[in-house]
Amino acid sequence: MFNPEQATAFNAVLKSITNNQGLLFFIHTAGGCGKTFLCNTIAVEIRRRGQVALYVALSRIAALLLDGEKTSHLYFKIPLSINEDSMAGLKRNSYMFPVIQQTKVIIWDEVPMQHKYDIDAADQYLRDLLEISNYLYLIVVELTYYLE
Repeated sequence: MFNPEQATAFNAVLKSITNNQGLLFFIHTAGGCGKTFLCNTIAVEIRRRGQVALYVALSRIAALLLDGEKTSHLYFKIPLSINEDSMAGLKRNSYMFPVIQQTKVIIWDEVPMQHKYDIDAADQYLRDLLEISNYLYLIVVELTYYLE
């Protein structure tokens, strides 16, 4: 089902989650190498275990390829006009708060294309909202091919 690199990444992510290691994974390779398949499979496995996996992307077009189809701005209520002091707008009384509380992994596609302040706002929001009481894992995926 996986090529050797995908199997290594899949096993490392699941080991980290199972052992509550709280690691950050960055998956980057050329287009067509199976990143979306790998991340969808990770999300399916986490959900099969009865846990919550959020899958978000910067753009709606990229989100259409993901199991979940949501943008980071929608999930975290990141303001479209952002600066270094901006905060994500999701509140404790939001319908998404219980989902965020139960989330075991966030798979965030197109992170390198996201503005730094967007990521900072989401990070601060998660730290404040969750009060750092649970381990949360983030897998970032870059689906854009760079010529180097």
